[in-house]
Amino acid sequence: MNQQELIPALEESRERFLDIIEGLPDEAWVEAGVSGEWSVKDILAHLSRCEAELIRLLYQAERGLVPTTVHTSAISVDEQNEKWYRESKDRPLERILADFEGVREQTIRRVQALSDHDLSDPKRHAWLEGEPLAKWIANESVEHEAEHGAQIREWRAKRNL
Repeated sequence: MNQQELIPALEESRERFLDIIEGLPDEAWVEAGVSGEWSVKDILAHLSRCEAELIRLLYQAERGLVPTTVHTSAISVDEQNEKWYRESKDRPLERILADFEGVREQTIRRVQALSDHDLSDPKRHAWLEGEPLAKWIANESVEHEAEHGAQIREWRAKRNL
């Protein structure tokens, strides 16, 4: 996958996700139970934090550094998610929405700063153990967003929202 494929995928993924949350009543944003105990607001905070880590990783990769992000941390995914949940649960929805919008713009800028070789060569980044960076970016953003988007869509359908 190169820039000409990845950037539209990032943009289209975000549009699909925004379509899923469009028209959500105010009180529904903070209603628990969309994904475990998480609300839609919590999911947006989670996606924003994950993508912020991706941005940091891409910054480091662009400079040829081995990432020092949560992706290479000894902490488990569940522990990290719980930590981020506790840190974000009381943040205002407006801030979380602003972060959610901003991280995708930054991700696209980081992708634009990488060459197609950086993105598609499976041997370019040894720490990815043979996986192209573009595939990894898509997994951490497009596919992650689709996973949580499906949860929200299902929750909305059950609640007739």
